[in-house]
Amino acid sequence: MKNQWLINITMVLLSWLSLSFLGRRNIKRFLPASVLVVFLEALNVQVGKKLKWWTFYNKPNSYITGELPFNLGPFLVGSMWILKWT
Repeated sequence: MKNQWLINITMVLLSWLSLSFLGRRNIKRFLPASVLVVFLEALNVQVGKKLKWWTFYNKPNSYITGELPFNLGPFLVGSMWILKWT
């Protein structure tokens, strides 16, 4: 469990550190759309779990320790980078 927390923190920090290369103007421009993407993805995860669209063999204990670091880290920052590049 300690390793998972370390991986989650590292994943979030590294992705947020990459925002320094994106620029303040682009962050302001793409942050609202990226937050919407993360919100829709969080809804998709909750609906998918309820309707059993997929199976987790190594189930995370909770959303906060399982999927939230990924959504706030690489998914949010990655969507900002993708919006900038496209």
